[in-house]
Amino acid sequence: MKSYTDLTRKYLKGQKKRSLLTTFGIVLSVTLFTSIGTIGMSYWDKSVRQTVQDFGDYHVSFNGISGEAIPRVKNNAAVKSAGVISREGYAVLRETKEKEKKEDPFAAPYRYLNIKGYNANAMNMLQSQLDSGRYPENSDEIILSSSSLKYFLKKPKLGETITLNLGIRKVASTGEDKKINGLGDFGWDLDEAFHAQSQRKYTVVGFMKSSSKENWSSGYIFPAITFNDYKSIDNNKNYFIYVKMKSLKNIKEKTEALMSSLQLSNIEQGSAMQLDRDNFIKNVRIEYNNELLKLYGKSIYGGVNNSLILTFAAVIVIIMICTIAMIYNVFHISVLERISQFGMLRCIGATPAQIRKIVMQEAALISLIGIPIGILTGTLFMKVLFYSISLLTLGFLNDMRMVISLPILISAGLLGLLSVYLSAIGPAKQAARVYPLEALKNAGSSKVENITKVKKSLFVKKLFGVVGQFASRNLQRNKKRFRITAFSMIISIILFIVFSGLVDFVQRITQLSGAQYSYSLSYDGPSSRIDDTVYRDVSKLDAVQQAYKFYRNQVDAIIPKDKINPQYYGFHKDRYTVAEGGGYRTDNNFLVSYGDNGLDALQSKLTTGKIDKEKMNQENGVIVLQKIMMTEEGKRLILDQTQFKVGDHIKIRTIDGNHNEYQTVTVVGIVDQDLLSKKYSTGQDLSFITTPKVYSKIMGNDTYSRIFILANPDISNRPITDYLKSLTDKNAGFNYHNRVAEVAQAKNDAKTFSILLYGFIGVIVLIAFLNIVNTVSTNLILRTKEFATLKAIGMTQKEVRKMIILEGVFYGLFAAVIGIILGTTLNYGIQLLFASALDTDWMFPWYSIGIALAGSMITTIVATIGPMYRLNKVSIVDALRREN
Repeated sequence: MKSYTDLTRKYLKGQKKRSLLTTFGIVLSVTLFTSIGTIGMSYWDKSVRQTVQDFGDYHVSFNGISGEAIPRVKNNAAVKSAGVISREGYAVLRETKEKEKKEDPFAAPYRYLNIKGYNANAMNMLQSQLDSGRYPENSDEIILSSSSLKYFLKKPKLGETITLNLGIRKVASTGEDKKINGLGDFGWDLDEAFHAQSQRKYTVVGFMKSSSKENWSSGYIFPAITFNDYKSIDNNKNYFIYVKMKSLKNIKEKTEALMSSLQLSNIEQGSAMQLDRDNFIKNVRIEYNNELLKLYGKSIYGGVNNSLILTFAAVIVIIMICTIAMIYNVFHISVLERISQFGMLRCIGATPAQIRKIVMQEAALISLIGIPIGILTGTLFMKVLFYSISLLTLGFLNDMRMVISLPILISAGLLGLLSVYLSAIGPAKQAARVYPLEALKNAGSSKVENITKVKKSLFVKKLFGVVGQFASRNLQRNKKRFRITAFSMIISIILFIVFSGLVDFVQRITQLSGAQYSYSLSYDGPSSRIDDTVYRDVSKLDAVQQAYKFYRNQVDAIIPKDKINPQYYGFHKDRYTVAEGGGYRTDNNFLVSYGDNGLDALQSKLTTGKIDKEKMNQENGVIVLQKIMMTEEGKRLILDQTQFKVGDHIKIRTIDGNHNEYQTVTVVGIVDQDLLSKKYSTGQDLSFITTPKVYSKIMGNDTYSRIFILANPDISNRPITDYLKSLTDKNAGFNYHNRVAEVAQAKNDAKTFSILLYGFIGVIVLIAFLNIVNTVSTNLILRTKEFATLKAIGMTQKEVRKMIILEGVFYGLFAAVIGIILGTTLNYGIQLLFASALDTDWMFPWYSIGIALAGSMITTIVATIGPMYRLNKVSIVDALRREN
């Protein structure tokens, strides 16, 4: 042996079981770090790809900027690249047929092709989904929307040349140029004419997929894209610039500095909406791609960034604590077993620094073995998991691919190494503090602490007898050992409750909230109304259990001062600033009707009052929905905005200027929840629910543009979806929401997330189980001489077993109480960290607490079984002679 530190390898070889246990713990921990990092990176990658597809691959856009601003934006020091788009002109595919106009009186006069020029950067940033072909590479090439092909006189094919008459749209009655909003894909007037200005030939090089977010304009205005390098700029023309910044740090400040350099002030700013959205941009507007920015932690809304970062950090810290607790216990027990050995080394000249070095070298050698294996097993585990995901239809996660990131693997290794280092520091210092002669007299852990007083528990004695009292006193007399063992169990319980809470949280946020219905049909065309024939056709379908017409419009209301809830007023005084008619005029109110059958269904939700439709029609009766759920100063509150009662009168009026006189409505009932909701409203608006007749009287029309459909769960929904699809095919103004499919998809996604998180919980439980079994069993074995002494003075084998089991039970109970309290607190705290990004109710984790309590008891009992049998085989004389 060349040095004291050569003893490290000899000990590790001599204590193979303990070395393997420690290595296995490190492997599991690093596997967990690697798995969580890999799944997080893979999910992030999927989220980025999905967001780029939905919102575009840019950071900020400048909409409606004049041509002279383009070079200044492109050449700005903060800008990495800029995609430029402009409207090249419209082309008429064909005039709308008379038959189509009869079916839809609000049909556009023409089917338009809206041709836009993209430069190369814009092509990359706003990638259109191609059905076939490629993107244009010069100004004579074009890609067309697949849905536009049927309106050409001769359907074009790839490689063919088409001739288009480009021009502008005018107001037919005045001859003025029609004002075009945004990129020009949305909106038309019946009073509209087309004026051709030039003729262009294009080679068709690709066809775009139809947008999944089709709207009322989609059937009349079709996008087409050509290439434009913008080497020549028309200063009188408006352009749309999509910018990628070199750095995302302080992006809002950089953007505002860029705006200042362009001499733009008081410009509207906001978040970008999804591509192909129906968004009318009338003036210059700056839009931040916040959906993409927040994935990089650079959203202009700081609360979102901090919430996600802190939550991820909290989970990593909790896992590290678990790892440190386990490895610390292993090293601590290893040191206790070798106190006398360290004493001998001190006697023959070893310094405290050399003793510390021996322990730290053990940690380093085990880390060199365990960490690479952990990274490998974590990667292989993810490979298997992602292969399994690829075989299933799991909605959002179905397209998720495994991303092996070198920084993640290195981070997992460093976190594992840091955990081992922090775990070994304490035991290393303890070994170095050993006094030679004192260490030779005892085996370290069998040394009894100085006890001045031991509390007597009459309850324990009465319940379990003298043996129970012995078990209780054993825990008190060696407090250090008790704390170490209890700490391991507490950490394990905390981890289980926290991760189980994450599973429950994920399941709840993936469940769809809002209105409870099967389908909704809406019409957003120019007329903004659905014909009653459509409602009758829907209602007749056998698969439809119930269908509700939905009328809704905003109204002004005078809220008397004594009817405002003082608690709500304290939070939102700014809502009550316009004094009028002995109260305050407010505009966050809506007059609503679900039709006569909707009132019948609402009857069961009334908290006070009665629904009499005939009386409501006579008295302008309304049912007030005034209870809301809101969050103030971190606290979730459920309260009434107002304090209206049955018989109260409210003055309301339309806000469109057509019916400016106030009309009086009478409160006939109060409800806490809306007809199609099982939750309290979070909108902080006041709803007055009434009959269609009262709605028509006050609003001046009986227009409704939405129908809610409840499907019969016992019959196939196919007739409903077939009918709704036929409507959208005939008229692009119709669109429908399939909530049945959406709910099923949400359940699939929740199930997948649960599988992932439960897999992590399984690894954590395994680490925790090994930790507890190792700590409890080793502590019992180290007390072999103590148990032999108890037998020698008359305690029977049965009583010794009972005492050991009771010690385990006491450990489990104590750890369960502390762990449950701390785990539940952390569970709540992590949800608070999510609060800035996601809002959902916190649920008390009863189920997890029950499992944690039962698990702690079972684990401690299992941990005592092996050592008990081992102790039974050792004779009293041998046990009293031997060293632990």
